Amino acid sequence: MIRIFVLSCLLCLTAPSLGAELAPPIRLTFCGMNDFHGALEARHARVVGGRQVGGIDIIAAYIQALRQANPGGLLLADAGDLYQGTLLSAASEGAAVVEFYNELGFDAVAVGNHDFDFGPKGYHSTPNTPDEDALGVLKERVKQARFPFLAANIYVRETGKPLALKNLKSYTIVERKGVKIALVGLTSEDTPLTTHPANVRSLEFRPMLKELQRVLPEVRKAGATVVILLVHAGVGVHEESGDLHGPVAELARALKPGEVDLILSGHWHLPVAGEVNGIPILQTWSSGLSFARADLLVDPESKRVMAGRVNLHDSTFFFRADRDGRPLMFAGRTIKPVPRFVRKLRRFRKSIAHLQNIRLGRAEANLVHKQDLDSSVGNLVTDAMRASDDAIDMAMYNSGGLRTNIPKGVITFGRIYEVVPFDNNLVKVSLSGAQVREVLEHGLSGPYGVMEISGLKVVFDPDRPPGKRCLSILTSEGKEVEDRKVYVVATNEFVLNGGDGYFTFARGKNIQNTYTLIRELLARYIKTKGTVHPDTGGRYSPRKSGRRANPTEAKK
Repeated sequence: MIRIFVLSCLLCLTAPSLGAELAPPIRLTFCGMNDFHGALEARHARVVGGRQVGGIDIIAAYIQALRQANPGGLLLADAGDLYQGTLLSAASEGAAVVEFYNELGFDAVAVGNHDFDFGPKGYHSTPNTPDEDALGVLKERVKQARFPFLAANIYVRETGKPLALKNLKSYTIVERKGVKIALVGLTSEDTPLTTHPANVRSLEFRPMLKELQRVLPEVRKAGATVVILLVHAGVGVHEESGDLHGPVAELARALKPGEVDLILSGHWHLPVAGEVNGIPILQTWSSGLSFARADLLVDPESKRVMAGRVNLHDSTFFFRADRDGRPLMFAGRTIKPVPRFVRKLRRFRKSIAHLQNIRLGRAEANLVHKQDLDSSVGNLVTDAMRASDDAIDMAMYNSGGLRTNIPKGVITFGRIYEVVPFDNNLVKVSLSGAQVREVLEHGLSGPYGVMEISGLKVVFDPDRPPGKRCLSILTSEGKEVEDRKVYVVATNEFVLNGGDGYFTFARGKNIQNTYTLIRELLARYIKTKGTVHPDTGGRYSPRKSGRRANPTEAKK
């Protein structure tokens, strides 16, 4: 009898722990976007064969479906670059995007490099006087948001203290199904090179790893058992090995096991769903085409993510309908535009229709934008710049500053805004032939894409070491560019101020700001010509010189 009594007592004592072990894991659904760039309207996307994708009214339907599929368990976040890129967004200096994000119920967004692009409040994108606040628009958007903007590594240069705004934080902690989740924001360290330098001159973008190591103990102390990073810095996939690379991959490799449960990346505009150092990493297409998704299974007792139980999904496109035009099913729900978003989007469209639909001319065929070698879009833009003034010998525009294609057919001002979304004035500067070569070499060797050109033809060897790739640089008259001769070069304010690492322009002479937007010059050029044609005239011609790059030289 005594033995039976003791055994029954032992069973009573162990029953609660056995029950806890059998309790099902808590399922959290993470939905992430990045590099939205003001894409409130639907568009036909090449990556899906021209099918219509996106639009804030259909994005809302997908997010509603995710919420209904996991009540109380959805986390919604963005890795930065919210509102710069379209006329519809720019007309309100990004307020339209933040208004929609408020209604969608975002938990947090990271600060992206292009979230600084609008500069001071008003029509101009950089300060005209010392007393204008270069962070004016960013401050307005942060204030407007019902979710926090996150950036743990942005500091004020003068004080050495973190940038302090009421709704800008290093991290935020949200609770879902009894689990405390920390969302930590980080911004690319090269932001001073990838937004207008004048707008971030007062700021420092400190190393992401060091600042993350500072913040992680704080979030754990505050009770967070799950940590998700929102990082506006890139990650990519090696074609051959399938391994992840880039700043976010390097960040993950430097972390200790269990420090971070998931990373949402941005900035590189490519879909990724992979793992580095045991840390799952997501990134999706830009411009509201798709979203990234993960299911995190959390232990109900420790409230920690269970080992190996973060399930990543491939990027999901925001398709508006199936191939036959019928409504789609997603997460058990029929996907149709959400009526209140349709109505609000219609109001925003109406407010800019007088600009959006101005017809400038026609494209005889598709003009393609790309960043490797010259593109027909880059050639058109630089030709327009050079044609604006007979004194200009050559024109240059950084390829990363041009953002989309011009499809065959009618060209509207709204399309031109999307091609050249940055409010850059045309500037003229006198450069020596040696400096022209330096600019071209930087474009051929750096990470930001080539310098688009007009009035030049460049023959280069991609196998030569960086800085020594140009074999021949000819003017439009077919003459070799002379190192000591001075040329009048047209370019934009962004690179004049060192954007994309082009520091050569600032060393030029006779710098003249025309205070004319390059976008307006392009619109005028198209209107004058009436019809434009794709010109991929081989302004850059790769040619093997026979000399392979020395591996040691190539690393310099």
